[in-house]
Amino acid sequence: MEKKHTDKESFSNFWKEEISDSFFFQIHRIKRAIFRRTNALMNEAGITLQLEQLPLLMILHHKSLSQRELSDKTMRDKSSILRSISALEKKNLVEVVKDKIDKRKNIVSLTDEGISLAKNIRSLMKRAEEEVMSVFSPKERIEALNAVRSYADKLETL
Repeated sequence: MEKKHTDKESFSNFWKEEISDSFFFQIHRIKRAIFRRTNALMNEAGITLQLEQLPLLMILHHKSLSQRELSDKTMRDKSSILRSISALEKKNLVEVVKDKIDKRKNIVSLTDEGISLAKNIRSLMKRAEEEVMSVFSPKERIEALNAVRSYADKLETL
């Protein structure tokens, strides 16, 4: 019995010292709160997409790209991107055509339905961010954004 108590105690200490006090864990908690609210708003709006499909819609809303470029921008492997593209294609949200210059490339573009959905999702994401950030004062929002932006800028140089 004493062993289990010690194991629980060890895990509790590990959790406190190694996980819950880590910068990564705290950033993950913030991300999770925003995504949870975004998903709830999307469900209320009847939008049924997998989380990994969202970045593709948002990226393609600005510009048509090759599958390779999407893979690079999202830092996902090509097979994962292909699965997401296939799922979006079945929902008539994207279309894939051969590049006119390099026939080995497939160019992915949003359909009209995909453009409309991307705009709707962007609006929901803004609303979710506003709702999540409403727990902060205007000054705290500015300070948090500036701090996170600064951290991201510095980390991108690694």
